Amino acid sequence: MAVCTDPEAQMVYLIDDNKSVRRAFELFFRSAGFEFQSFESAAGFLSGFKPGLNDILVLDLNMPGMNGIDLLKKLEQDGIHLPVIVVTAFDDPKSRAYCKEYGVLAYLRKPADGEALIDIIRYSQNPAL
Repeated sequence: MAVCTDPEAQMVYLIDDNKSVRRAFELFFRSAGFEFQSFESAAGFLSGFKPGLNDILVLDLNMPGMNGIDLLKKLEQDGIHLPVIVVTAFDDPKSRAYCKEYGVLAYLRKPADGEALIDIIRYSQNPAL
């Protein structure tokens, strides 16, 4: 897990209960030079989240305990608004509809293309590209 030392830098938060998926995305983030923190659960994220100006969340939906949709609802309830990229293996119309309603930046199905994910994160940093 990397720690962001620059408050202006973008922090990429990753939440996925699958250790292999987290490690693969961490390798992509590291190779792209992103500051990141990864969590195996939504509860872990909530306890370690320190809001910054340029944060982005990469979120799995199907997790034990608080799932991704529940986390999106909690963030909205708490008035926390940050760009979200959903990466899920369990695509269903109801989840897709809620993510659209919430304003999710991107909705990717696993196995997600790491380069595409990196491009989306970079775009979120500078949408004028």
